[in-house]
Amino acid sequence: MMDELPLSLLQALVAVTESRSFSRAARLLGTSQSTISTQIRRLEERVGTTLLERTTRSVVPTAAAQRLLPIARDMLRLQRIALSRLDARPLSGLAVLAIDESVALSHGVIDLARGFAETWPEVDLRIEVVPAAAVAERFAAGLVDLALLHGPQAPPARPDAPAQAGNELGRDRLGWFGHLRMPAPDGRWSLVGLPRGGALRAKVDAALAAGGTPHRVAVEADSLAIGVEAARQGFGLIALPAPLARRYLLEPAHAEGLPALGSWPVRLLQRDALEAAAAALRNELRQAWPARRARLAQ
Repeated sequence: MMDELPLSLLQALVAVTESRSFSRAARLLGTSQSTISTQIRRLEERVGTTLLERTTRSVVPTAAAQRLLPIARDMLRLQRIALSRLDARPLSGLAVLAIDESVALSHGVIDLARGFAETWPEVDLRIEVVPAAAVAERFAAGLVDLALLHGPQAPPARPDAPAQAGNELGRDRLGWFGHLRMPAPDGRWSLVGLPRGGALRAKVDAALAAGGTPHRVAVEADSLAIGVEAARQGFGLIALPAPLARRYLLEPAHAEGLPALGSWPVRLLQRDALEAAAAALRNELRQAWPARRARLAQ
């Protein structure tokens, strides 16, 4: 009879599901692949059903696993909150974080921020999810403590702008994604345009121009989320960071002739002098990022 679900088994399920791989889950949790396999088998025995379908290329959660996963994540989150509060000093004050929409959608930063807010309920946490250009502008104007964005380091908008300390957290591979397999009869690829004004749109436009790629923009999206939905509905291919495409189940496009886009850094910008609450949020972002990247590894 099932009378408990050990957290270690639930942690293994979450890691395998999010990384779509037993080996990547093992690296994420600092253990062996055989240990992860044993933990999943023990969990399946306890719940009395199969939780993961193994294929030659990936691991897919079953319907039962999909029902269990939200509960597992909540249980692990509550454990982290309890451990964080045991020896920590009270934390209060204001922390303002601006996030580039592509980073927020790629890496689940809203979920991470929710965990921080629940751990430190006395902190006045404010989050702004805006296009990358607006993130840089708001940071340069001194309106936010921290900023997360995709793209190369930009010079300050004015001499007295906050220093861009902290910097690169990692890099995301860029690629073309969607369901359109062949160009139109006139030889042009149908594409979904990214929000204008951002560094990612500029990079994609420059790559298309340099390669002389015949194309048409079928949908202009002011919101990246709308662009992703347009690509899901088959309006055209879209250039995205790979973790974002993976989260929204967009498959890589087999599109010969479209330019390679390389990789794109994720940057964390911070003001020179952070109050305690903002510094704690910065530390949480830095510490959590390697694990989040491992879950989304390709």
